[in-house]
Formats: sequence, structure tokens, C-alpha cells
Amino acid sequence: MIGRLFKKRAPIEKAGSERVDVVLRLMFEIAMSDGTLDKSEIAILKKRAEHVSTEEEKASDVIKRVIDEAAESSSLYPTVQEINKEFCFDQKAEVLKNLWELIAIDGIINHYEENLYFKIAELIRVKRSKANQIKQETS
Repeated sequence: MIGRLFKKRAPIEKAGSERVDVVLRLMFEIAMSDGTLDKSEIAILKKRAEHVSTEEEKASDVIKRVIDEAAESSSLYPTVQEINKEFCFDQKAEVLKNLWELIAIDGIINHYEENLYFKIAELIRVKRSKANQIKQETS
């Protein structure tokens, strides 16, 4: 138990595909929170899916799986729970950075997206001040 607390975790990019799918799932939820999915948001989602895809699972399959999971689930709780269980603080900060990049890509900060960003930060146990700092650094 004590050893787990001090164990170094791999950065998000080097983590297993299930972990990255968790990040991609949050990115998809943020992208859809304003009711539209524009070309710039699709491009970021595709880029992320390509980054995590394997020879066995193409980027389009990864995106389809994320969309299917989002359609079947009515809650972000399992996603947040997995992040809290498996991710260290630096990985959580990287998740928030990815989310804010997605929100800001179209140049329009929708209040639904921003509210969801701060709610996710709260749920993954990142203080609002740190989430705001990440937002400012990423903008």
C-alpha cells in the first residue's frame, strides 16, 4: 500500500489505451457540452485518437468506442473514479490542459464547456485555483 503511494506513474501518453480512452471520453463530453461538434474540435479528437490507437485498433475505432460509451452512460462517475484511482496529480493537470485546449480551439469559450471543465477539475480533486492556472497557461 505505501509503495503504491510513491510509485511513479507513466505520463498519459505512455499509459495504456484504456487510460487514454478515459481522457478521450472527457474530451468528447466537453466537445459535446455546447450541443455542437465543430471541425476544430473533431480535429483535436482525431489527433488524440490517432496518438493512442494501435495496430489492432485504428483511430476511427477508438473514436467510435468513445462515442458508444458516451451514449450508453449517463454519468461521468466511472470515468472520474478511474482517473482518481489511477492518475497522479501531474497526469490530472495534463488532462485539464487537454480539456482546455479543446475548449479554446474554436476561439469561443462557451459557458457550458467552461462550467464542465471546472466541474471535472473538482471531481478529479484539482483545486479551482490550479484549474484556473492551467486554463490561463493554456490559453
